[in-house]
Amino acid sequence: MFDWYPAYEYHFARAQLVLFTLGMGMTLSLTDFVEIVRRPRSFASALVGQLLLIPCVAVLLNWLFQFEKGIAVGMILVSAMPGGALAKFFAYWGRGNMALSISLTGVTTLLTLVTVPLMLELLATQHIPDEVRMPVGDIVFDVTLCLLLPLVGGLTIARMWPEQHLLLSKICIRLGLVVVIVMIAGSFGSGFRAGKYGFGPPIAIILFCLIGQQLNMLPFRIFDWPRPDRLAAGIEITMRNMNLALLIKASLFPVEYEWIAGVQRIKPNEMGDGVLFMILFYAGAAMCVGLPLAFNHRWMAQVEDAEGAAAETGEPEPGSPNA
Repeated sequence: MFDWYPAYEYHFARAQLVLFTLGMGMTLSLTDFVEIVRRPRSFASALVGQLLLIPCVAVLLNWLFQFEKGIAVGMILVSAMPGGALAKFFAYWGRGNMALSISLTGVTTLLTLVTVPLMLELLATQHIPDEVRMPVGDIVFDVTLCLLLPLVGGLTIARMWPEQHLLLSKICIRLGLVVVIVMIAGSFGSGFRAGKYGFGPPIAIILFCLIGQQLNMLPFRIFDWPRPDRLAAGIEITMRNMNLALLIKASLFPVEYEWIAGVQRIKPNEMGDGVLFMILFYAGAAMCVGLPLAFNHRWMAQVEDAEGAAAETGEPEPGSPNA
């Protein structure tokens, strides 16, 4: 039913990134980004966790499960990916620090030009071709035209039309959500088989999502850093750029065809198929792991608002003994 979807998935991903970033940019100001520079602890902690700690978790899971080559390389590749477009929506929905989320995505996406070849060389060199061909043009395009320009556009709209910018922001975000729904339906309708490699890889991917998410938020819990920063750090680790992973997979393990009885068919590629399975399954698992986190933080934000309102009016907090 959705056989056409894989050929257009990356275009859908770019569309949702533009819409979300444009809409969320209208709710931000330059002051939000200046604050990150003035107090870089949250950014530095999340960045170190994403670049150094999380790949170690992938290596540990590969060792524990003793995966075949394709699955092992897929796990390493997934761990090297930056935050994706959906991270912005989940951070927005959970009322996280949007400036921090956008900054992390921009920096880590640019760093993939160095970090992805380096990680594959250090952690999976025995399984991959000699030359890693990074899709440099696509990465630069995504960061410039799909992230930076919509962000600048959103900030500009908020300054030029201060009375209408919130309405315009809601329209962009809801259109982005429609694109996300189409992507989810397309992914499941295009023939993805979750049980192809047994239970080991799916269990490992779910563990990787959960462990990575909680480890990246741990410093924020220990030092009692702001809740919006904690959500941004956790969701950025969870919702990764799987479309970039698909581009790199296509570069490393391109689809080859063969003729069988006069019919052109896709030539089997165990390595490439294993990597593709891990990318697609992670995309679905991340949704399931990230959604509860966003809902929980949204609820906590509402409680904080209620407590703040009660403190300002001098009324007892909802649920307190004096309420």
